[in-house]
Amino acid sequence: MIAALYAIPYVGPFLAFATSRIGLPLVVAGGVIFFYEGVPIGPLRDIPYAGPALAGLVDGRVDREYAAGQKAEAALWQEKIKLAAIAQAADTKTRQQDIDAAAQAYIDKQHSDAGRIAELHRAQKDEDNVPPDPTKPAGCKPAGISAGVSTRLDGIGR
Repeated sequence: MIAALYAIPYVGPFLAFATSRIGLPLVVAGGVIFFYEGVPIGPLRDIPYAGPALAGLVDGRVDREYAAGQKAEAALWQEKIKLAAIAQAADTKTRQQDIDAAAQAYIDKQHSDAGRIAELHRAQKDEDNVPPDPTKPAGCKPAGISAGVSTRLDGIGR
């Protein structure tokens, strides 16, 4: 309040200059520049809560257009990121379907091989149960793995 009293002696001469023939165009030009460019507040914009409020008061047209451009660019990038995420999800889904198809083919192959493996086990057991050949000595065994060893190997996986 007291500071305003000290400014009173300067108000009269300022108004006289501002309304003079030279001062009026200067005041109008200053007002246009202030409206268009605003007041540069620099790092004061970074102050939480007060910075955006102060920027809203003293920003000019250039600053407002710059902020609007930033928002538009951010929206564009968010849309691009969203579309990239959708494309990535579709690619992931396609790859997962390929993996599932390969796994199903493997399982189907195992099931189709199960019959052949069972036939081989039966043939092996039949071969193990064949009466001994009288032309061969008693100590000779047929070539291959016996049914007992084969069954135990199946338990640990082969």
